[in-house]
Amino acid sequence: MSDNYKDKVIELFKKSPNDIENKRLFKGFPYVKLTKDENGNLFKEDSLIDFASRCFYIVSVVKKSGLGAAIYKYKVPYSSLILFLKEFENNKSYGTVIDIERYIPEDLA
Repeated sequence: MSDNYKDKVIELFKKSPNDIENKRLFKGFPYVKLTKDENGNLFKEDSLIDFASRCFYIVSVVKKSGLGAAIYKYKVPYSSLILFLKEFENNKSYGTVIDIERYIPEDLA
């Protein structure tokens, strides 16, 4: 993935003059619907789910440590991501999730 992928994400949600007309929300969260990849090919649901199931997510959690704070990085498989995040819902687990990054194993790249 190129270094400028973050710029592309930000551009998807930039305000436009027609922002009120073009705003799409799901339960209050803005979203963009994508139906094709960067090469113009239609997405295939089975392929996307299969690829995601072989990825991991590095979840960064900040926790108090002595006088300061520490960041814990957890390697969470796709199949457990929602369960892992729910542990932090309503402070069931100690710490605050501050970042989630997808980790693609080298054999998938």
